[in-house]
Formats: sequence, C-alpha cells, structure tokens
Amino acid sequence: MTAASLEPGDAPQMALRRTRSLASGVLGLMALIFVATHFLPDTGLTRLIQSMAEAGMIGGLADWFAVEALFRRPLGLPIPHTALLPRNQKRAARNVGQFFQTHFLEPASLQVRLIALRPGSYALEWLSAPENAALISHEVTRIMRHLLEQDPSPRALARSRRWLRAQAESDAHDPAIAAALARLVKEGMRSTALAEVLVLLQRAIDQNRDIAADLVQTQSRWWIASAVDRRLANAVVAGVLSLLDELQRQDSELRRDLEQAFSAMVDQLATDGTLTRAVGEGREVLIRSGALNAAALRLGAALRDRLETRLAEDPDTFAAPLAGMIRDLAIRSAADPAIRAALDARTAELAAQVIGDLRPAIADYVADVIAGWKPEELNARFEAEIGSDLHYIRINGAVLGALIGGALFALNAILT
Repeated sequence: MTAASLEPGDAPQMALRRTRSLASGVLGLMALIFVATHFLPDTGLTRLIQSMAEAGMIGGLADWFAVEALFRRPLGLPIPHTALLPRNQKRAARNVGQFFQTHFLEPASLQVRLIALRPGSYALEWLSAPENAALISHEVTRIMRHLLEQDPSPRALARSRRWLRAQAESDAHDPAIAAALARLVKEGMRSTALAEVLVLLQRAIDQNRDIAADLVQTQSRWWIASAVDRRLANAVVAGVLSLLDELQRQDSELRRDLEQAFSAMVDQLATDGTLTRAVGEGREVLIRSGALNAAALRLGAALRDRLETRLAEDPDTFAAPLAGMIRDLAIRSAADPAIRAALDARTAELAAQVIGDLRPAIADYVADVIAGWKPEELNARFEAEIGSDLHYIRINGAVLGALIGGALFALNAILT
C-alpha cells in the first residue's frame, strides 16, 4: 500500500483528519481567546483567562512541534532533530525487525499459540471437503508427472543400485521367498498350466507314435517275437496316451492323487530347507552375473514409462483414487480425538520450529520492507496507525497548558 492508496475514505485517514482538525481547532481557540482578552476590561478574571489561553497556546504549539517533527520538518525549516522517522528510517526498520523477531517469533510462545488454533484439526476438516482433496491429488499428480519427465541423476541411480545390492545380499528374506515360491508352484499345479503341459505331452506322443513304439520295443526282451513285441509297444503307447487323457480331467481321482503327491513333494522341499537353499544360490548367481541389477533397471524403466504415459493420457486415473484416499483418511482421522490432538501438537511443534529457524530471515524481510518505503509512504503509514493518538496529545497539551497557566496565575496572585 503506497501513500496514494490511503484513500480519503479510509477509516484511519478519516480518524486522522478528525483528530488533526480537532487539535488545530483547540489551538486556534486558545489563540482566539488570548487575542480577545486584550479587548476586554483589565480585570482579574480577564487576566486569568488570558494566562490560561497563553499557556494553552504554548503547550499546544510545543506538542504540535513535537508531533510534526516526528514525521517531517515543521514549516519546512531545517531545524535539527526533526523529520525523525524518515531520517532514521533504516535504523527504525532494523529495530522493528529485531523487535518482531524477539517478541513475536519466539518458538515456545508460537507453539502454545498455534496449538490453541488447532492447525491439525483445521487441516483435516479442510481435506475432508471433496474439492480440497481433489485439489491436493491433482497437485500431487502434476508433481509426479514433472518428476517422471526428469531423467534420474547418476548419483540417484548409483544410490539405487547400492540399495538394491544391499537388499539382495541379505538372506533374511530367503525363507519367505521360498515359502512364496512353494505356494506359487502348488497353485500352478492346480491351474491350467498343468493341463496345458499334459496336452502338449499327449500331442507330442500321439504325433510320434512310431518313434515312441520303437523306443518301447528297444527296451523289450530279445526272446519276445517281433510281431508280439510291436503290438505290446503300441499298447504301451496307447496306455500312456490314455493315462495323460485321464490326468487332464480335473475331477479324476488320478489327477487329485498327482496334485496331492506333487504338493507333498513341494512341502517336503520347503520343510527340509532345499527351496531356501535354492533361493539363496539363485540369488547369489543373479548378483554375481549382474542379471538382478539389469532386470531391476529394466523393470524400473518400464514402470516409469508406463506410469508417465498413463498420467499424461488420463491423469484422473491416478488423481481420483488418490483424492478418495486423502478424503477418507482425513474423515477417519478427524473422527478420532486422540489423532486430532496429536496432529495439532505435532503441526504446531513443526511450524514453531520452522518459523523459529527462519526468524532472522523474517526479521530481515520486515526490515527490508520498511526500509524500502518512500519517506512520504512511511509517514502516511505510521500517521494512519498512530497519528490520531498523537494529535490527541496536542489537545491534551493545550488543555494541560491552560490549566497550568491558570494555576500559576492564581499562585502568583496569592503570593503577591
């Protein structure tokens, strides 16, 4: 706000004009009474009134000079120690900034005041509104898009590789991985994967019956006649094909027996530690070969590209669920008095700590703003805030001067 922005209709300016006019009116009245008493008969009462008016005039003029000298040079005269505020603007700005830092930004006092304002509860209530949660989620989405568009720095990549290697070298998760692998293998047996394997095996044997029969026949005894031997070999192949066909049926007893036997075998491998050791050996091979690092980089790059494309094409697919989660969390937290109290205390503590750390910068900012005002702007601002009270001092000075003048006149009359 500049001096020009202090419009005539502003309440502080109107109050300033009223008190200035009143103070000038009181001073003018004292001068008028002083002059008028010279045209009245010379009586004790006239001299009393004249003395009071004279003293009131002196008091009013002295206080006018003091008030005027604070902001500007009285009557434009280069009187020493006048226009105090503009001439000492930089020092005053530093003092105001230091005062602000010392008395308004003390962390302990700030924290108490901030807790009373319940900042955490206010934030939860604000986030509970759908439009506010949507605003935050869209902003988070925008930031994520910006981050994904930036290539990671070599330092970040190196740090990620070191973290990945440290995690991979730890064998703490091998048992859990082995257990998960066992469940995966057993579920695979019960899924369509086994049926597809059986179909492929059956098709391969069926399409190569002669080769299969030859293999069976070569294993037979020498003393079996070749015609009989061939028929037996074909029968064996047909039996194998029939067995595979039976295994493909989900409701067959043979299929259930196979699944149970396979599950028991996997459980045994998990129980005796074979799977855990296999996981550890495989992990070490992947680490030594660099395959784990390469796979992780490819996976990370693919996920990043996919997420970047999705956010660019349809950001609401991420922003809308995120807004729902933010709002749901805010509503549930706001309903818990303990969470609200803890959040209020923590928010106030963090805000007080941050503001406390920034106290010198805030004080410098206040000082720089005040120091940057033009002299007339500085005067206008301070006069708008405290000028009315200063002009009441002029009124008080005139009235008090008149009373003292009257008292001195009376004392002089008594003593003489």
